[in-house]
Formats: sequence, C-alpha cells, structure tokens
Amino acid sequence: MSGRWDTTTAVIDGQLALLVLPVIRETDPPEVREGIARRRLTATTGQCPCGAVRNMPNRAQRRADQRAGRVTRLDVAHEDGCPASDDSLLRLIAQADR
Repeated sequence: MSGRWDTTTAVIDGQLALLVLPVIRETDPPEVREGIARRRLTATTGQCPCGAVRNMPNRAQRRADQRAGRVTRLDVAHEDGCPASDDSLLRLIAQADR
C-alpha cells in the first residue's frame, strides 16, 4: 500500500487540522476510488453521502493525544454496504492489489 497516503488541511471544530488521507489512484477500480473519495469527503466535511458523520474524540482526549504526541483518530460508522466502510473498502483494496 505504498504511496497510498497524502496530507491535507481542514478546519475541524474551529481548529486547523492536518489530515492524513488515502490517495485516489487512477489505477484503482471505480469501487475503490469511490470508497476513498467518500473517506476523504467525510474526513474534511464531517459527513459521508451514506449519512455517516465524523465523531470527534472529546476535548480531553484530543489534548491527551497532543501531549503524548499521538495522532487523534476520527471515528466514522458508515452504513452497511457503503464503499467507504472498513469492511467494504478493505475487501475491495485486497481484491484490487492481487
């Protein structure tokens, strides 16, 4: 999965954030490109077309992550069948990388 990540900035809860996001590659099948596009959209805007929303850790957890030098992970519960869901996207990427 080398070369599958890049960074972008977004304003989240009024704070400028640096996001590490998967890259959409032209060589990926359309289903993988759609899943990755939805993940990027959800990370930057907070909502996926499937209706899932970005859940931010609370302020105390974000500050604890910052003090410890950890990356704060965002949680998104995509609908079943959404190409951006963990199960769907991991399966699609595994099939494409064969």
